[in-house]
Amino acid sequence: MKSIHVVAAVILDEHDNVLIARRPDDKHMGGLWEFPGGKVEAGEPVTDALSRELDEELGIQPTAWEPLIRIHHSYPDKTVLLDVWTVTAFTGHAHGREGQLVRWVSKSELSSYEFPEANKPILSAALLPNRYGITGSYNGLEELARRVTNGLDQGMDMICFRAPWLSSDEYREHLEYLIPLFSGTPLKLIVKGSLELLKEDGIDGLHLTFAQLEELDRKGWRIEREAVPDGKILIASCHNSAQLEMAARIGVTCATLSPVLATDSHPDAKPLGWEATHALLERATVPVYCLGGLGENNLNQCVQAGAQGVASIRDWWNI
Repeated sequence: MKSIHVVAAVILDEHDNVLIARRPDDKHMGGLWEFPGGKVEAGEPVTDALSRELDEELGIQPTAWEPLIRIHHSYPDKTVLLDVWTVTAFTGHAHGREGQLVRWVSKSELSSYEFPEANKPILSAALLPNRYGITGSYNGLEELARRVTNGLDQGMDMICFRAPWLSSDEYREHLEYLIPLFSGTPLKLIVKGSLELLKEDGIDGLHLTFAQLEELDRKGWRIEREAVPDGKILIASCHNSAQLEMAARIGVTCATLSPVLATDSHPDAKPLGWEATHALLERATVPVYCLGGLGENNLNQCVQAGAQGVASIRDWWNI
Protein backbone atom coordinates (compact mmCIF):
# COMPACT_ATOMS: atom_id res chain seq x y z
CA MET A 1 0.00 0.00 0.00
CA LYS A 2 1.24 3.46 -0.89
CA SER A 3 2.40 5.59 2.04
CA ILE A 4 2.48 9.39 1.90
CA HIS A 5 4.18 11.64 4.44
CA VAL A 6 2.92 15.23 4.56
CA VAL A 7 4.25 18.10 6.66
CA ALA A 8 2.11 21.08 7.68
CA ALA A 9 2.68 24.16 9.82
CA VAL A 10 0.66 26.21 12.27
CA ILE A 11 2.56 29.48 11.84
CA LEU A 12 2.21 32.11 14.57
CA ASP A 13 3.17 35.77 14.46
CA GLU A 14 4.17 37.99 17.39
CA HIS A 15 0.49 38.59 18.19
CA ASP A 16 -0.36 34.86 18.24
CA ASN A 17 -2.26 35.12 14.95
CA VAL A 18 -2.26 32.07 12.66
CA LEU A 19 -1.40 32.01 8.96
CA ILE A 20 -3.83 30.05 6.77
CA ALA A 21 -4.01 29.56 3.02
CA ARG A 22 -6.96 29.06 0.67
CA ARG A 23 -6.81 26.11 -1.71
CA PRO A 24 -7.19 27.15 -5.37
CA ASP A 25 -10.66 26.48 -6.80
CA ASP A 26 -9.32 24.09 -9.46
CA LYS A 27 -7.64 21.80 -6.90
CA HIS A 28 -9.08 18.95 -4.85
CA MET A 29 -11.15 20.52 -2.02
CA GLY A 30 -10.73 23.88 -3.74
CA GLY A 31 -11.97 26.88 -1.81
CA LEU A 32 -11.28 25.34 1.58
CA TRP A 33 -8.66 26.77 3.90
CA GLU A 34 -5.62 24.85 5.09
CA PHE A 35 -2.39 25.06 7.02
CA PRO A 36 0.60 25.49 4.67
CA GLY A 37 2.79 22.50 3.89
CA GLY A 38 3.32 19.65 1.45
CA LYS A 39 4.82 16.24 0.80
CA VAL A 40 8.00 15.04 2.46
CA GLU A 41 10.33 13.61 -0.17
CA ALA A 42 11.81 10.13 0.25
CA GLY A 43 14.75 10.27 2.66
CA GLU A 44 14.16 13.94 3.44
CA PRO A 45 14.29 14.96 7.14
CA VAL A 46 10.91 16.31 8.24
CA THR A 47 12.26 19.67 9.38
CA ASP A 48 14.06 20.09 6.04
CA ALA A 49 10.76 19.43 4.27
CA LEU A 50 9.06 21.96 6.55
CA SER A 51 11.61 24.64 5.67
CA ARG A 52 11.51 23.84 1.96
CA GLU A 53 7.70 23.87 1.70
CA LEU A 54 7.30 27.13 3.62
CA ASP A 55 9.92 28.80 1.45
CA GLU A 56 8.34 27.52 -1.77
CA GLU A 57 4.76 28.37 -0.77
CA LEU A 58 5.18 31.48 1.38
CA GLY A 59 8.69 32.85 0.96
CA ILE A 60 9.56 32.44 4.64
CA GLN A 61 12.29 30.49 6.41
CA PRO A 62 11.30 29.08 9.83
CA THR A 63 13.82 29.64 12.62
CA ALA A 64 11.93 28.21 15.63
CA TRP A 65 9.54 25.28 15.61
CA GLU A 66 8.30 22.36 17.68
CA PRO A 67 6.11 19.31 16.97
CA LEU A 68 2.36 19.84 17.42
CA ILE A 69 0.55 16.66 16.36
CA ARG A 70 0.98 13.64 14.04
CA ILE A 71 -2.18 12.28 12.42
CA HIS A 72 -2.48 8.97 10.57
CA HIS A 73 -5.20 8.48 7.94
CA SER A 74 -5.92 5.18 6.21
CA TYR A 75 -7.57 5.01 2.79
CA PRO A 76 -8.34 2.00 0.55
CA ASP A 77 -5.28 2.66 -1.61
CA LYS A 78 -2.89 4.54 0.66
CA THR A 79 -1.96 5.69 4.14
CA VAL A 80 -1.18 9.32 4.94
CA LEU A 81 0.87 10.65 7.85
CA LEU A 82 0.17 14.32 8.50
CA ASP A 83 3.13 15.69 10.47
CA VAL A 84 2.17 19.06 11.96
CA TRP A 85 4.56 21.57 13.52
CA THR A 86 4.14 24.90 15.28
CA VAL A 87 6.37 27.63 13.83
CA THR A 88 6.90 30.51 16.25
CA ALA A 89 9.61 32.48 14.44
CA PHE A 90 10.68 32.95 10.83
CA THR A 91 12.48 35.29 8.47
CA GLY A 92 10.97 36.75 5.32
CA HIS A 93 7.55 38.20 4.51
CA ALA A 94 4.75 35.64 4.23
CA HIS A 95 2.87 35.84 0.94
CA GLY A 96 1.31 33.41 -1.53
CA ARG A 97 4.21 32.62 -3.84
CA GLU A 98 2.06 30.19 -5.85
CA GLY A 99 -0.79 32.67 -6.29
CA GLN A 100 -2.80 31.34 -3.38
CA LEU A 101 -4.65 33.63 -0.98
CA VAL A 102 -3.06 33.71 2.48
CA ARG A 103 -4.39 35.39 5.58
CA TRP A 104 -3.38 36.05 9.18
CA VAL A 105 -6.32 35.37 11.50
CA SER A 106 -6.73 35.34 15.26
CA LYS A 107 -7.23 31.96 16.89
CA SER A 108 -10.76 32.96 17.85
CA GLU A 109 -11.57 33.48 14.14
CA LEU A 110 -10.37 30.06 12.95
CA SER A 111 -13.75 28.42 13.53
CA SER A 112 -15.36 30.75 10.98
CA TYR A 113 -13.21 29.32 8.15
CA GLU A 114 -13.99 26.04 6.41
CA PHE A 115 -11.18 23.46 6.56
CA PRO A 116 -10.98 19.88 5.25
CA GLU A 117 -12.35 17.35 7.74
CA ALA A 118 -8.86 15.88 8.16
CA ASN A 119 -7.73 19.21 9.62
CA LYS A 120 -10.10 19.02 12.60
CA PRO A 121 -7.45 17.65 15.03
CA ILE A 122 -5.02 20.34 13.86
CA LEU A 123 -7.56 23.04 14.63
CA SER A 124 -8.10 21.57 18.09
CA ALA A 125 -4.36 21.39 18.74
CA ALA A 126 -3.83 24.96 17.52
CA LEU A 127 -6.47 26.30 19.89
CA LEU A 128 -5.63 24.29 22.99
CA PRO A 129 -3.03 25.43 25.56
CA ASN A 130 -0.02 23.25 26.33
CA ARG A 131 -0.77 23.10 30.07
CA TYR A 132 -3.90 21.66 31.63
CA GLY A 133 -4.41 22.02 35.37
CA ILE A 134 -6.60 19.71 37.44
CA THR A 135 -7.70 20.75 40.91
CA GLY A 136 -6.54 18.87 43.99
CA SER A 137 -7.85 18.72 47.54
CA TYR A 138 -8.88 21.87 49.41
CA ASN A 139 -10.63 22.99 52.59
CA GLY A 140 -13.56 25.27 51.85
CA LEU A 141 -14.59 27.58 49.07
CA GLU A 142 -12.15 30.36 49.93
CA GLU A 143 -9.17 28.03 49.60
CA LEU A 144 -10.56 26.63 46.34
CA ALA A 145 -10.88 30.14 44.88
CA ARG A 146 -7.43 31.16 46.13
CA ARG A 147 -5.69 28.13 44.63
CA VAL A 148 -7.50 28.44 41.31
CA THR A 149 -6.74 32.17 41.15
CA ASN A 150 -3.07 31.47 41.89
CA GLY A 151 -3.00 28.97 39.04
CA LEU A 152 -4.59 31.40 36.63
CA ASP A 153 -2.10 34.07 37.68
CA GLN A 154 0.71 31.62 36.92
CA GLY A 155 -0.52 31.25 33.33
CA MET A 156 -2.69 28.13 33.60
CA ASP A 157 -5.20 28.77 30.79
CA MET A 158 -7.38 25.68 31.21
CA ILE A 159 -8.42 24.16 34.53
CA CYS A 160 -10.55 21.14 35.35
CA PHE A 161 -12.59 21.32 38.54
CA ARG A 162 -12.26 17.81 39.97
CA ALA A 163 -13.63 17.02 43.44
CA PRO A 164 -14.74 13.36 43.62
CA TRP A 165 -15.28 13.52 47.40
CA LEU A 166 -18.18 15.98 47.00
CA SER A 167 -21.82 15.04 46.54
CA SER A 168 -23.44 16.21 43.30
CA ASP A 169 -25.16 19.06 45.13
CA GLU A 170 -21.93 20.13 46.83
CA TYR A 171 -20.04 19.96 43.54
CA ARG A 172 -22.66 22.19 41.95
CA GLU A 173 -22.42 24.70 44.80
CA HIS A 174 -18.64 24.88 44.53
CA LEU A 175 -18.82 25.11 40.74
CA GLU A 176 -21.14 28.12 40.95
CA TYR A 177 -18.54 29.75 43.20
CA LEU A 178 -15.82 29.20 40.56
CA ILE A 179 -17.65 30.28 37.41
CA PRO A 180 -17.30 34.06 38.03
CA LEU A 181 -13.49 33.67 38.16
CA PHE A 182 -13.55 32.59 34.50
CA SER A 183 -16.45 34.68 33.21
CA GLY A 184 -15.48 37.26 30.61
CA THR A 185 -11.95 35.86 30.22
CA PRO A 186 -10.34 33.56 27.61
CA LEU A 187 -9.56 31.10 30.40
CA LYS A 188 -11.26 27.70 30.14
CA LEU A 189 -13.22 26.03 32.94
CA ILE A 190 -13.58 22.27 32.47
CA VAL A 191 -15.93 20.25 34.68
CA LYS A 192 -16.68 16.65 35.59
CA GLY A 193 -20.15 15.15 35.39
CA SER A 194 -22.89 14.61 32.82
CA LEU A 195 -22.93 15.67 29.19
CA GLU A 196 -25.77 18.07 29.95
CA LEU A 197 -23.23 20.38 31.59
CA LEU A 198 -21.81 21.16 28.15
CA LYS A 199 -24.96 23.10 27.33
CA GLU A 200 -24.60 25.50 30.26
CA ASP A 201 -23.22 29.02 30.08
CA GLY A 202 -20.03 29.60 32.04
CA ILE A 203 -18.80 26.04 31.44
CA ASP A 204 -16.25 25.65 28.65
CA GLY A 205 -15.87 21.90 28.59
CA LEU A 206 -16.36 18.47 30.14
CA HIS A 207 -13.77 15.87 31.11
CA LEU A 208 -15.11 12.33 30.70
CA THR A 209 -13.96 9.46 32.88
CA PHE A 210 -12.80 6.39 30.98
CA ALA A 211 -15.99 4.65 32.14
CA GLN A 212 -18.11 7.42 30.59
CA LEU A 213 -16.02 7.22 27.42
CA GLU A 214 -16.51 3.47 27.09
CA GLU A 215 -20.25 3.76 27.74
CA LEU A 216 -20.69 6.49 25.11
CA ASP A 217 -18.75 4.50 22.55
CA ARG A 218 -20.76 1.35 23.32
CA LYS A 219 -23.97 3.29 22.68
CA GLY A 220 -22.64 4.67 19.39
CA TRP A 221 -22.65 8.27 20.64
CA ARG A 222 -20.97 10.69 18.23
CA ILE A 223 -20.47 14.38 18.93
CA GLU A 224 -21.37 15.45 15.38
CA ARG A 225 -24.87 14.01 15.88
CA GLU A 226 -25.46 15.67 19.24
CA ALA A 227 -26.63 19.15 20.20
CA VAL A 228 -23.29 20.20 21.66
CA PRO A 229 -22.75 23.98 21.37
CA ASP A 230 -19.92 25.11 19.10
CA GLY A 231 -16.66 25.81 20.87
CA LYS A 232 -17.26 23.48 23.80
CA ILE A 233 -14.33 21.25 24.75
CA LEU A 234 -14.81 17.50 25.31
CA ILE A 235 -11.90 15.67 26.96
CA ALA A 236 -11.57 11.94 27.62
CA SER A 237 -9.46 10.13 30.21
CA CYS A 238 -7.50 7.38 28.46
CA HIS A 239 -5.05 4.75 29.67
CA ASN A 240 -4.44 2.60 26.59
CA SER A 241 -4.66 2.51 22.80
CA ALA A 242 -8.23 1.15 22.75
CA GLN A 243 -9.49 4.10 24.76
CA LEU A 244 -7.59 6.59 22.58
CA GLU A 245 -9.33 5.04 19.56
CA MET A 246 -12.71 5.35 21.32
CA ALA A 247 -11.97 8.99 22.11
CA ALA A 248 -11.28 9.73 18.44
CA ARG A 249 -14.37 7.79 17.38
CA ILE A 250 -16.84 9.72 19.52
CA GLY A 251 -15.24 13.02 18.48
CA VAL A 252 -13.51 14.41 21.57
CA THR A 253 -11.52 17.61 21.34
CA CYS A 254 -8.57 16.04 23.15
CA ALA A 255 -7.63 13.36 25.68
CA THR A 256 -5.40 12.76 28.66
CA LEU A 257 -3.11 9.72 28.76
CA SER A 258 -2.13 8.37 32.15
CA PRO A 259 -0.30 7.47 34.22
CA VAL A 260 2.92 8.27 32.41
CA LEU A 261 4.94 8.09 35.64
CA ALA A 262 4.15 6.86 39.15
CA THR A 263 1.72 9.13 40.97
CA ASP A 264 0.65 9.62 44.58
CA SER A 265 -3.02 9.96 43.61
CA HIS A 266 -3.10 6.47 42.04
CA PRO A 267 -0.28 4.53 43.76
CA ASP A 268 -1.51 1.12 42.54
CA ALA A 269 -1.63 2.09 38.86
CA LYS A 270 1.27 0.78 36.78
CA PRO A 271 2.97 3.70 35.01
CA LEU A 272 3.27 3.56 31.24
CA GLY A 273 6.79 4.97 31.09
CA TRP A 274 8.07 7.20 28.32
CA GLU A 275 8.68 4.51 25.70
CA ALA A 276 5.10 3.19 25.82
CA THR A 277 3.74 6.73 26.06
CA HIS A 278 5.59 7.76 22.92
CA ALA A 279 4.28 4.70 21.06
CA LEU A 280 0.69 5.49 22.07
CA LEU A 281 1.04 9.15 21.12
CA GLU A 282 2.48 8.14 17.76
CA ARG A 283 -0.84 6.52 16.81
CA ALA A 284 -3.23 8.98 18.48
CA THR A 285 -5.41 11.03 16.12
CA VAL A 286 -6.54 13.65 18.66
CA PRO A 287 -4.43 16.03 20.77
CA VAL A 288 -3.30 14.30 23.97
CA TYR A 289 -2.06 15.64 27.31
CA CYS A 290 0.38 13.48 29.28
CA LEU A 291 -0.77 13.02 32.89
CA GLY A 292 0.53 11.28 35.98
CA GLY A 293 3.60 12.16 38.03
CA LEU A 294 4.38 15.09 35.74
CA GLY A 295 4.79 18.83 36.12
CA GLU A 296 5.91 21.99 34.39
CA ASN A 297 9.47 20.69 34.11
CA ASN A 298 8.19 17.79 31.94
CA LEU A 299 6.40 20.01 29.42
CA ASN A 300 9.10 19.96 26.75
CA GLN A 301 9.57 16.20 27.14
CA CYS A 302 5.83 15.69 26.65
CA VAL A 303 5.75 17.87 23.53
CA GLN A 304 8.80 16.16 22.04
CA ALA A 305 7.11 12.79 22.65
CA GLY A 306 4.18 13.95 20.54
CA ALA A 307 1.77 15.27 23.18
CA GLN A 308 -0.23 18.49 23.14
CA GLY A 309 1.32 19.26 26.51
CA VAL A 310 1.24 18.30 30.16
CA ALA A 311 -1.67 17.88 32.58
CA SER A 312 -0.98 18.01 36.28
CA ILE A 313 -2.49 18.35 39.73
CA ARG A 314 0.18 18.65 42.40
CA ASP A 315 2.67 20.72 40.40
CA TRP A 316 0.43 23.79 40.13
CA TRP A 317 -2.12 23.20 42.87
CA ASN A 318 0.42 23.58 45.67
CA ILE A 319 1.83 26.91 44.46
